[in-house]
Amino acid sequence: MDISDVGALITLPGGKGFIIGILFHRHGPTDRAVQFSPTEIDAIERSNGQHLIERYWGTYVAVLTTADALTIIRDPSGALPCYYSRHQEVLYLASEPSLFVDAGLPSPKIDTSRIARALLVAGMPERATALSGIAQILPGTSLKVEGARTTTAVRWNPWSFVPLHADQPPPERADELRRTVQHCVGGWGKQYNKGVLGISGGLDSSIVAACLQASGNELSLLTLTTNDPLGDERLFACSLAEYLNIQMFEESYLLEHIDLGTSSVRHLPTPAGRLDAQSYDQAAVKVAAAVGANAIFTGNGGDNVFYMSHSARPLADRYSAEGLSPGLLHTLRDICTITGAPARQVIAQAIVAGRNSTKGYIWGTEESFIAPEALETVLQEPVEHPWLAVPEGTRLPGKAAHIAMILRMHYSLDAYCERGGFPVVHPLASQPIQEICLQIPTWQQCAMGRDRAVAREAFKQSLPHAVIERRAKGSPQGFMFEIFERFRAEIRERMLDGFLIRNGVLNRPHIEAALIGYRQMTAAEIMRILMFVDTEAWIEHWRSAGLSQSC
Repeated sequence: MDISDVGALITLPGGKGFIIGILFHRHGPTDRAVQFSPTEIDAIERSNGQHLIERYWGTYVAVLTTADALTIIRDPSGALPCYYSRHQEVLYLASEPSLFVDAGLPSPKIDTSRIARALLVAGMPERATALSGIAQILPGTSLKVEGARTTTAVRWNPWSFVPLHADQPPPERADELRRTVQHCVGGWGKQYNKGVLGISGGLDSSIVAACLQASGNELSLLTLTTNDPLGDERLFACSLAEYLNIQMFEESYLLEHIDLGTSSVRHLPTPAGRLDAQSYDQAAVKVAAAVGANAIFTGNGGDNVFYMSHSARPLADRYSAEGLSPGLLHTLRDICTITGAPARQVIAQAIVAGRNSTKGYIWGTEESFIAPEALETVLQEPVEHPWLAVPEGTRLPGKAAHIAMILRMHYSLDAYCERGGFPVVHPLASQPIQEICLQIPTWQQCAMGRDRAVAREAFKQSLPHAVIERRAKGSPQGFMFEIFERFRAEIRERMLDGFLIRNGVLNRPHIEAALIGYRQMTAAEIMRILMFVDTEAWIEHWRSAGLSQSC
């Protein structure tokens, strides 16, 4: 791995291993761990690294050696990527796949079937990547190497933190959540003491802003706007900036930033990026450089860990935990308020969710525009993940969906870990925050008819009332439409003459029907097509880097 921070490498004595990344102590002050006491070293070695997961948190990869095996552990947050490749009986680790080539390894081949798989499973973290010979260690798992044999193991399972019953009232949960979030965000705020935070005036980024300020971070705020009202959130962003008395920069999403030939995730071994990220990245790097920041912060992951849900599953969870209790009526009312659905519909959907809960969470696939032959091939491998397997006797479909939301977060963390030389920090993905949120029953997360209710309650004294009570979410979707309309002819050419159609990944007649002529397209179709364009750019990037194609 490329280690530019000399403090990011902690070695264990006697050649017993090392830890790469940033570690914080689980308890006490949020000081960065830069060395271990003899007692801690002994505990790490005796537990084969489990002590790190239980007593520390951060973004790290641990490499531990014994007489007959090598064990690599990736921390549960998923914020530090870890890929591996074997060549001539040597195991190589890297945070980016390009580092394997830089180290002299043979250029890997593009795996066409894994590209199709990535477009189908829509963000599911998987061990295999679209570059053959390169795999990833999933967050919270370990890879054990014994000679030519490798095995994986789950070292952190979100289900371990899920209570079967609500053992704490909401006020206590909110207080504990506030302390945990402040502890984690404050730790990152001290590590990178001059940050730029992208804000929308929504709940998640606003919580990060309040906690960074409380930690003493020399913070600047940045908000981006589009030309349509949905993407102009300056009213809420300005409200937050004035309330916290923090300088805020206003930038715009600009078409001049967009290059269809550049993938926003070209540094990853699996495609499926967003073209609009190019404009956001340029604005963030520009402001960070102007203020002399040492990191870019985000509120990414907040919707996932705080469980922003508009489903009936929390009602099924409460019934499973309490049976026919008076609280069911409160949760029914809350869900009806959030969704606008009638009680009869909510009850029916909760019953279905409860009946299907023992099957585990079924990860949805996105089959639109994928060629039938490619679908048949990639669906031969089940779409599954160890975290989605429900423990025996557990019937909590809402919490299963919560865990799936946390899984969906991981791809975006991998995609945005650095921009323009600035580390990108996602403090809400921190392990202790995930664990405390997993302990909160889903019906408490929708209390009073508000999504992310416990997080709102936890920070109601720290944020403007307008932010705490905000319901609608903004989106740069309008900018995506602008990209599509401005570059429609080029998009059509790139798609119809591109790798994905030529190699049977996409259904040519369906793509032609969408792009030839000027028929009205749905928002989902436009977003999907633009993902394909980014994927074509990803393919071209790796092919120009000297990689070849694999069937």
